[in-house]
Amino acid sequence: MISLLLLLAVQTPAVAPAPKLPPPDAGAFRVLIIPDMEGMGSAVDIHEVIAGNEGEQYRTLTSDDYWQRFRGLLTQEVNAVIIGARGAGARSFVVNEGHGGNLFANVLPWDLDTAAILVRGFPKPLVMITGIDSTVGTLIFTGAHAGAGKPGVLSHNFAFDAFTVNGTTLNEVGINALIAAEYGVAVSMVTGDDVLIRETREILGNDFVGIVTKYAVGRMAAITFSPARVRRMLQDSAAVAVRRAMGGGFKPYRLPKPYRVEFTLRRSYPEMIVQGVDALRWQGLEKTGDRSYRLVTSDARQMGYLLDAIERVVLH
Repeated sequence: MISLLLLLAVQTPAVAPAPKLPPPDAGAFRVLIIPDMEGMGSAVDIHEVIAGNEGEQYRTLTSDDYWQRFRGLLTQEVNAVIIGARGAGARSFVVNEGHGGNLFANVLPWDLDTAAILVRGFPKPLVMITGIDSTVGTLIFTGAHAGAGKPGVLSHNFAFDAFTVNGTTLNEVGINALIAAEYGVAVSMVTGDDVLIRETREILGNDFVGIVTKYAVGRMAAITFSPARVRRMLQDSAAVAVRRAMGGGFKPYRLPKPYRVEFTLRRSYPEMIVQGVDALRWQGLEKTGDRSYRLVTSDARQMGYLLDAIERVVLH
């Protein structure tokens, strides 16, 4: 514990180095796909999406048989999106692991479409959206989930019970959509349960293709479809979304600058997590309550870098 806090107390750099991805072939339209697991078709239980190596609090929240099977379903869903996007004319695909289970290494590389570049592992500078740059033509979220406190399946929002920017409550899709706007990139498609899709429309408006993969009955129950049917929906919808994106049919999600970012760490976290975040000494980060903080910035990427630093505290 002491060594962890001493490490975290070192001044955190304000800007993390941007990863360098191979550029797409000349004229190739690039799609960045962010797969999460809680919102994918059929998933309803935390044991299906956790490996057990994500930190002490997660060690008993897994079942290897279930988790390994759902990794396969996750990879198949990503492949379905790539097939649909390719059919619409896209020729470059980057997949960034968006699910913290197994420390952001859930897609099966050996089963992933061979045309895709895969960003996996942890830590990584912008967490879910690492790999984005000006070569990306559009952003697609699969298996997304509703935010903290919502009645969706396995709903949460990173490490927070509350997260707002300029007073607007953002879920994980909204946070990353705002970061993507710094590069001029828009979200074209989002998939997840019905609660997630409604919530995201409240944030982004109707300017994206939304796919309901299941209907939430409770936080760990849902009305689900055949995985094959879900993959068909993803493939068909990705083709529609990418075709529209290639025609400039979507606009980046923007909020007025500077961004007033306010968040509250989860009440369920032990005090050591709060102490770890306090020890970050992040430039411009102000503590406003026992578990509440404020950051004012004109660059949404700073939110991503801070999220990465906080995830390091949680997933140690």
